[in-house]
Amino acid sequence: MASRRALVCDDYSMVRETIRPILVEAGFETVREATLATEAIALAEMTQPEVIVLDLSLPGMSGLQAIPILRLVSPRSAVVVFSAYDIWREACIDAGASAYVDKSDLEHLGDVLRHVATKTPLDRIKP
Repeated sequence: MASRRALVCDDYSMVRETIRPILVEAGFETVREATLATEAIALAEMTQPEVIVLDLSLPGMSGLQAIPILRLVSPRSAVVVFSAYDIWREACIDAGASAYVDKSDLEHLGDVLRHVATKTPLDRIKP
């Protein structure tokens, strides 16, 4: 069975490296990584991944600004915001993100990724 594909956009390599094994455990392969929102947009359009893991605080265009564009260029991709700015959670969902995971809640990221990929009701995966 082929893995589901994921695109990760975060400007810190340590965060991208931390996310990789979580993606694998959740049944994803990382098809591309980006450090800028503009890169993520181009890669999402090209690869059409099932999931895009997106940071908010990025150089240039913010992740929040990128969400509606990502939804436009890759409409089947679920955008999961992975950020430390919880005050933007509602704005991210309003902009079209499928989910928001605070970076302090790393252990929950895999469950959320499985949820958005399989459309499992979120209340079934909460600890």
